[in-house]
Formats: sequence, C-alpha cells, structure tokens
Amino acid sequence: MNDPNGSAWSAADLQVHTRASDGMDSAERVLEAAVGAGLDCIAITEHDDVAGAQRAREIALERGLPIEVIIGSEVTSRQGHLLALWISEPIPAFRSAAETVEAIWRQGGVASIAHPAAIMPPSLKLGEIDQLVRDLAPSRRGDSSAVLAIELANPAVTARRRVGAVRERNEQRWRLPETGGSDAHFAVHVGAAVTSYAGVGAEALRAALSKGETRAETREHPSLLSVGPRLLLQPARGISATPRALARRLVRRTAERRAAARR
Repeated sequence: MNDPNGSAWSAADLQVHTRASDGMDSAERVLEAAVGAGLDCIAITEHDDVAGAQRAREIALERGLPIEVIIGSEVTSRQGHLLALWISEPIPAFRSAAETVEAIWRQGGVASIAHPAAIMPPSLKLGEIDQLVRDLAPSRRGDSSAVLAIELANPAVTARRRVGAVRERNEQRWRLPETGGSDAHFAVHVGAAVTSYAGVGAEALRAALSKGETRAETREHPSLLSVGPRLLLQPARGISATPRALARRLVRRTAERRAAARR
C-alpha cells in the first residue's frame, strides 16, 4: 500500500495471543501465520504477563523470520483492558486505568485502549475514556513519548458493536492515534485487523503512533466457526488467563527472592 506521496505502508497486528496465555496456538504457529499474512510487525499481548511475548521474539530471531515482535501485554485495569506495547516487565493489574497507563509510560511503552466500549471482555466505556483523557492531559501535553492510542479495528463481534460511536467520539473529542489488532486467539485469525503506517519496522510504527499517523483497518478473515471444536475450549483459557499469569509472577518473584537471599 502507498500513501498519496508514494511512500510504502506496512501493516502490524497489535493484539495477538498465544498458548502462553489464553490463545490456542503456539508462538511458532502464530508467527508463521503473521508472516503468511504479510505483516511487518506483530505485538504478542498475553494477559498481564510478558513471558509469552519474550519467547515469541526469541523464536522469530532464532529462525530469522522476516517480522519484528513487539513485547506487549493486555493489562487488566479496574475499568477494563489496556494494551501495553514496547514494555519489558509485566504491568501491575487491577489499578485504575490512569495508573495503568502511567505505569506503561514509565517503562517507555505505548498504551492503547483495547476493544473500547465492548460488552465483553472488560472494556473502558465512553465516559471512562473521556475521564481518562482528561486525567492524562497534563502528562501528554507536549510529550510525544507519552502515547495513548485507541484500538479502532478489532474483528470481535462485541468490539464491533459500538465502533461507530467510538470513532465519532475519537474524531470529535479524544483525537487519539488509531491502532488495529486481530485479538487473535487462533493462528488463522492473525492479521484480521491491523495498524497501517508509512515506512517499515517497529521504529517507523512507533514514530507514526507518536504523530497520530496510523490507520486502523479490518481485513477479511475466517469465521470463528472455522476453527472447529477448539472454539469450545478457548473460553476456559480466557477466564483463567489473568489468575494463571499472576500466579506465575508470584512464583518468579519468590524464586528471585530466595536466590538473592542465598547470595
């Protein structure tokens, strides 16, 4: 794709899940699907953890795959889910949306409001986004690194329900950069929604987000029914994703403290 000035545009899927969290396919299969979909970048956004994203990046580098993996997480705030992109450590869960975004920024990351105004999964309502934008206005003013974006392309039925109202509010009030992500839990759906931007690579994507020069786009993709019986198994993984992630983090911290005490 080219812009009116002739620059090449690339595509990134900024919300993807693997079997490390509540996805149903391995990181290997997800990466293969991303390459097959012609994506330039992919963000692995496991619930409240980054281990799955880190492993996916390692696999991409080990295999020399032509795709960049952004370390991310889908963070559970008290108001709803927020995407944390370009982070290195898990973001604390169950804090206010504003505190969650500020924690993402402290790691040098980019925050994006996931599936806004959706009934399920937990999502920020329109009024809550109004409040969040007001609360964060002082931090965002004049600071191009303090990026708060909004996911305006997500193929999930519950996410599409109010996308028109969300787009209208964003154009009239919030003026947040757009992101698109498939929210894929099956490899076949990777690339079903994307963030398009001028240039190539994760640095170009981040620069476009900072300038508000991205496009959230939905693509054609297989229906959920096409994945077969595995569809019935995924909800249980979704319900348990955050408890499992928090338990793993507790185990890791305990092991680190014990190792430090033995030194």
